[in-house]
Amino acid sequence: MNANKVAHAMSLKDRVHFLDIVRGFALMGIILVNYFLIVDSAKGFDMESNDIFHNLVNWFASGKFITLFSFLFGVGFMIFMDRAAQKVDSPNKLFARRLTILLGFGLLHLTFVWIGDILAYYAVAGFLLLFFYKRTAKTIRNWLITLFVIQLLTPFFTMLLHTISTGSSGKPDFADFELNSHNSLTYLASIGDRWADMVTMASSSFFTVYSMFFMFLLGVYFVKMEFFKNMEAKKAIWNRIWIICTIAFLITQGSTIITAVNPFENALWMNTISALEQNGGLTGSMFYMSTLAMLFLHVPQLRGALMVFTKVGRMSLTCYLLHSIIGTLLFLKYGAGLVDHLQPAGTFFMAIGVYVFLVLFSTFWLKRFKYGPMEFIWRQLTYGKVNDRSKTNTFHAAK
Repeated sequence: MNANKVAHAMSLKDRVHFLDIVRGFALMGIILVNYFLIVDSAKGFDMESNDIFHNLVNWFASGKFITLFSFLFGVGFMIFMDRAAQKVDSPNKLFARRLTILLGFGLLHLTFVWIGDILAYYAVAGFLLLFFYKRTAKTIRNWLITLFVIQLLTPFFTMLLHTISTGSSGKPDFADFELNSHNSLTYLASIGDRWADMVTMASSSFFTVYSMFFMFLLGVYFVKMEFFKNMEAKKAIWNRIWIICTIAFLITQGSTIITAVNPFENALWMNTISALEQNGGLTGSMFYMSTLAMLFLHVPQLRGALMVFTKVGRMSLTCYLLHSIIGTLLFLKYGAGLVDHLQPAGTFFMAIGVYVFLVLFSTFWLKRFKYGPMEFIWRQLTYGKVNDRSKTNTFHAAK
């Protein structure tokens, strides 16, 4: 009996470590993409940028790590609700309160720091998850299939709509998209500019929220199927997941690279490629996650190296907010104004440098405290107090 308890504790510990690894890894990619977004936006989005660093970020990071983060949000929702159901009578109300607080964090973030906030979107879309908590895995799967088919056919519907209405190709005009807050001369001016930008971005954010919610549900499905429970005993399942994700990733990634090197002129081919590209975030995120699972399960010697991501993963909210504070202060004109002096290589290595700093900071912090600062505040506001009998109830140094 005691041996079974120990085995269960170890599998739970490994599961938590793996999810923290994936979360920390995803945040590294988010920092890379966001820093290029800030710098490129401030420089006017030169769509002809074809250097190696832009290509690396566009092909292997853009849309993939934020999608992976969304998947983890769905996983986190299920873990939170399962734990809350054991402690309170109404876990739905507790999660709604948690989302409301997250929305507050997001609104403060986009008002005072950066327009590229995702927390507010997560909070709004997260309320929809409450309708799916008690649904069966089969029901979730059916919803995923339906949403995926709609997402896959969207480019063709868009082509048809544009053909009927204007006869245009429906290609986005990036020249018309400008983030004024990235060129604000003073910090006070940037606050108003951010809200003006927010109106522009919110008006065209439906597909972003749609894809985000799809990944939420996919995360819910993985938990309901218990893929993360006792992963060692499910190597065969994870092997199949990895094979499927790798094939899908190669298809979408190949279409993206081929289009960049040799664009298609045929409208049907263009929209077929567009459909594949729009799912590049999905296939890329799942390829990265399943590849980490393969390394975690099949190469135990690498677990020590992978653990470098866990500290940032445990403090993902704090590190997410910190990366945007640091980035805007370094790059934008009301800060250090480095945007005028950076080449793509500089942006790339500054992103890596900031991530290394966050790894060191979170490692140092978690040696002294049990939670990251923002995680602690979020937890306190959600529960009213930290209520975990197995751990300390106060924000003092961990022994």
